[in-house]
Amino acid sequence: MHKRKILITGGRGMLATDLAAFFLDKPFDVRSVDRHELDITCRDQVQAFFQSPERPDVVINTPCLHVEPCEDVPQTAYAINAWGPKLLAETCQHFGATLIQISTCGIFGDTICAYHEYDPVVLKTSYARSKYAGEKYVSRICDKHYILRLGWLYGGEVHHARNFIVARYREALQTDVMHSAGDKYGSPTYTFDVGETLLSLLDADQYGVYHVSNQGGCSRAEYVREILHAFGLDVPVEEVDSSHFPRKANVPDCEILTSYNLSYVGVPLLEPWKEALARYVHLIKNKIL
Repeated sequence: MHKRKILITGGRGMLATDLAAFFLDKPFDVRSVDRHELDITCRDQVQAFFQSPERPDVVINTPCLHVEPCEDVPQTAYAINAWGPKLLAETCQHFGATLIQISTCGIFGDTICAYHEYDPVVLKTSYARSKYAGEKYVSRICDKHYILRLGWLYGGEVHHARNFIVARYREALQTDVMHSAGDKYGSPTYTFDVGETLLSLLDADQYGVYHVSNQGGCSRAEYVREILHAFGLDVPVEEVDSSHFPRKANVPDCEILTSYNLSYVGVPLLEPWKEALARYVHLIKNKIL
């Protein structure tokens, strides 16, 4: 039986690492590469990769320049978040491959509600504008595409630099009270649950835009409280205004997601965010205690 080949770009990132682990026992040949092995902003490198015997059937494009750096170096932001996806889309279209573009919940606005795939975008930051430009390239160029807008992503190994859950746990051990924003809202989303949904979408063979997040939403402060609760800690979390944490990027007040399109194609919604978080904490607890 022919195993489809999956290429995961951004191989050292949290999502790429967890997706590679998720697909290990699935009927795919998976290769994960970092930018030193494949620079997605270089046309020659992208085309050469597809002309090799390891040419992928599916590409999962995970790398991005994150929110704050995008404000400092917008030209680099568009190179990674928009131009790279364009080159991948052109090459996937030429070779008949499927492109899965990882996008963001950060393209919406300040109204506190759950945003679905048909809500208008707002694009308040350079990050949002560059990621949305990448979406447009992918949807217009590559017939076989999925665009996955993810919620507040967590997961990864306990030592990963961007492990938000472990960082809040360690912070709680060093203080009598924590502070977190009560005016920023989103949908905490577990990387392995993203993998499950991604696999279901590949099986469904229904291309398009999908919001992929664990069900429900919360403020940052509620999120931190639930993290501490899952670890059995009772450190109080005081809600503060987000201005307490100065940022260059004017990020949206609300990044809560819901999905219409998953239900339209018969793919189950992800489980509620509190249940997914408890499952992840149970998985890593003994590794950090």
